[in-house]
Amino acid sequence: MNTPDPVTTFLEALKVRRFSPATITSRQASLAVFFGWLAGSGIADVREVSRQTVRDYQLWLQGRGYAVPTVQVHLQALRRFFEHLETTDVILVNPCAGIMLPKLASRLPKVVLTQGEARALLDAPDTQTKIGIRDKAVLEMFYSTGIRLAEMARLTIHDADYKNGFVRVTKGKGGKDRVVPLGRKACDYVREYLQKVRSEWSKANRDERALWLSSKQPHGPLKSQAIEVMVKQYGREAGIKKNVTPHVWRHTCATHLVTDGANIAYVQRLLGHRSLRTTQIYTRTTIAEIKAMHTKAHPKC
Repeated sequence: MNTPDPVTTFLEALKVRRFSPATITSRQASLAVFFGWLAGSGIADVREVSRQTVRDYQLWLQGRGYAVPTVQVHLQALRRFFEHLETTDVILVNPCAGIMLPKLASRLPKVVLTQGEARALLDAPDTQTKIGIRDKAVLEMFYSTGIRLAEMARLTIHDADYKNGFVRVTKGKGGKDRVVPLGRKACDYVREYLQKVRSEWSKANRDERALWLSSKQPHGPLKSQAIEVMVKQYGREAGIKKNVTPHVWRHTCATHLVTDGANIAYVQRLLGHRSLRTTQIYTRTTIAEIKAMHTKAHPKC
């Protein structure tokens, strides 16, 4: 009787726990690097991996010139993998237990739009056209909710409740679902898109559930790449010199909320952050802006 491949069973367990395909692919790639290194080290059985083995692997990653965030990703995948082996009784002792991850430098978002730039970007689509109506709804939803690009592309017609002002985000980062509020303006533009545009584009395929449809026949789901290209294009049309991406919208939404006094715990739930520490970066952004303004305007500076 063949022993099941531990990596395969681990990845299957992630699927059962509804982790996103992107997370599963990332962990699979990280484990491929680890097992390649193991083979070169003469270790053929995961039960032979010790804490010293993991330390040696970490040193090898750092010696290869991997950036700290990349090393963290690889070691996080290793941690979860060996936790799975321990809970399924493949190994008795977890070799990753107590292993410290390299610390990430605390970095502020590189690009955040000002409120004026955000308004210029939102006003860029031509709402006299069907494409413009759709794009306006997409941009307003990005700014209102701060959801990720992949989350936006996965939305279905059942996820956007413009009547009550909510969006259901399924299979977010870590495979978690959440419900986020949708602002009044965004609700209005989503309703207009559904009534004036999507109702026409979906006539050829009534079974299509994707919220955002392509303008090209046969009006299939709008892909993540197309949404990203669209956001960048409107950034250029709005005359914004910054590199405007969907992730910049996410940073902008969070920063503007915190600047206007939103509770940081609320912003954490909105963005779907696992840890409040991740969200606190936006409080530092606000402080940095205040300090810059103080330096510029204060007569004693």
